[in-house]
Amino acid sequence: MRIFLVLGLTICFHVSFYAQSLKSPTSAELHHKLQKLNFLGTALYVAAHPDDENTRLIAYLSNHTKAHTTYLSLTRGDGGQNLMLLKKVDGGHQLFSRANDFGFSKNPDETLNIWDNKEVLGDVVWAIRQLKPDIVINRFDHRTPGTTHGHHTASAMLSVEAFD
Repeated sequence: MRIFLVLGLTICFHVSFYAQSLKSPTSAELHHKLQKLNFLGTALYVAAHPDDENTRLIAYLSNHTKAHTTYLSLTRGDGGQNLMLLKKVDGGHQLFSRANDFGFSKNPDETLNIWDNKEVLGDVVWAIRQLKPDIVINRFDHRTPGTTHGHHTASAMLSVEAFD
């Protein structure tokens, strides 16, 4: 029994000795966080894929206006988009829906059939209800089906419908 106790303590000490230390925020990071406390606005940016966001706009909203900014990507980029998200740099938060990125789609009707319109619409409604954004920004136009990838138009259509 004593051997197990010694072995257990040795392992705990060894693991804690090599664990990463907690990084203290810099004074600039603390100042930024304090400034964000004075601004209560929220923004929700909606698009289809992880690489569709306007990083400059998200950074502006989050870091300049100090708004709580979230990017809702309806897919996780399973179709080959860049999954390396820069949320630590632009200051935004990231959400995903359950929509499957099944490849290129020419129109939003095809996309909404494959995505299961009700399920993904529910995800967008949930995001809006949870975040209660002051502004919802769509990356794509919901009024022009066929002018871009079907996922893009469908993401805007779902956002408008969820808002209504």
